[in-house]
Amino acid sequence: MGILGHPVRVQHPLLRKTKAEIVKIGKALDAPLHLTWSCYRGGEKACGKCDSCVIRLKGFREAGFEDPVAYED
Repeated sequence: MGILGHPVRVQHPLLRKTKAEIVKIGKALDAPLHLTWSCYRGGEKACGKCDSCVIRLKGFREAGFEDPVAYED
């Protein structure tokens, strides 16, 4: 139970969405996707090679958008 006896409800609207679907939702909401980060390496620029970067890039490509994050290569 939550505050004042009201039940807690956990919502997870992106859990079963593909990366492309998430990118499309983000673009539709004008989310600041240039401020998001996925790279595991943590450099000045995203590496573009780690699993997380590869999945992110694929999601943007499939959604039909260019990823606004800077990549090393």
